[in-house]
Amino acid sequence: MRKFLMTGALALSMTLTAVAGAAAETNLSVESTPVAELMADEKAKAVLEKHLPGIGAHPSYDMFKGMTLVELKPYSEGQITDDTLAAIKSELATD
Repeated sequence: MRKFLMTGALALSMTLTAVAGAAAETNLSVESTPVAELMADEKAKAVLEKHLPGIGAHPSYDMFKGMTLVELKPYSEGQITDDTLAAIKSELATD
């Protein structure tokens, strides 16, 4: 009986870990996800390159890759606008 319970608990733990991992993958955000993490996700990278062409090749990429897009906005010389953030946010939310 004890072995059965331990096996069941282990299976439940593994399932919850997998679900949590999948949920974490879909929680990409302009407010809380660093640019480098967005660029590491293929879908998010395509969205970023669509709205901010060349962001991954920007000469200052290494300096801002740890920032979120919201944090980066004031330094973007108008390249990142509220409309840009809204569009990126919307596309990241859809699958």
